[in-house]
Amino acid sequence: MDPERTVTFDPAEHPPMERQFMLSQLVVPRPIAMVSTRSPDGVANIAPMSYYLPITGDPMLLGITMGLRESGELKDTYNNAMASGDFVVNVTTEVFRDGIETVAMEAPSEVDEYQLAGWAAVPSTKVTSPGIGEALARLECKVRKVVDLGTPDLVFGEVHLVIGEVVWVVYDESICDEKGRIDPLRLGAIGRLGLRTFLRTVDDGAYFLPRIGWSEFAANDNTNDKET
Repeated sequence: MDPERTVTFDPAEHPPMERQFMLSQLVVPRPIAMVSTRSPDGVANIAPMSYYLPITGDPMLLGITMGLRESGELKDTYNNAMASGDFVVNVTTEVFRDGIETVAMEAPSEVDEYQLAGWAAVPSTKVTSPGIGEALARLECKVRKVVDLGTPDLVFGEVHLVIGEVVWVVYDESICDEKGRIDPLRLGAIGRLGLRTFLRTVDDGAYFLPRIGWSEFAANDNTNDKET
């Protein structure tokens, strides 16, 4: 980095929206959890969440942060998940590419977002929330823990880290390779960059690096023997 071209950002000098914008621009690419839930009144909801991560395999946990709507109210996804105790993560792939921003709108709570996007609701196996029929992979989750973070009642401040336990996974065999393993290129996941920019998983955008064990690396490393 050229010191003469360095730009600095002091969080203390910026409002919450600009701080989150900075995180969203630099912590990239991010996977998108297309989260589906159902309200206590039976209204289906879908929301793309890109502050999303895997946590551990035993138990099988993932985490999604759910903040406030621009109006300052809790998001419908959060309210629904808290009421039912579950949600479904539908992996965002090419089949959803043109509808991501449609379901990202903060529509009124009474709007069925399956109808809004033209997607099909399908029953889940182990949770009450429906899945999206078009999804190539779905993770059914039960709410395991909620961690309240940030500044309460502040938009771009208050956030709830919802930790879900994956209790059922279903995926299409078309995303598997000849050995039955999920192939990331066949899955074709879409990631989130900054603002309204997304990233497609395409062949020429991916590359492979072998994983080398330390003992093998140390045995073949002759750098200490080279002349300086």
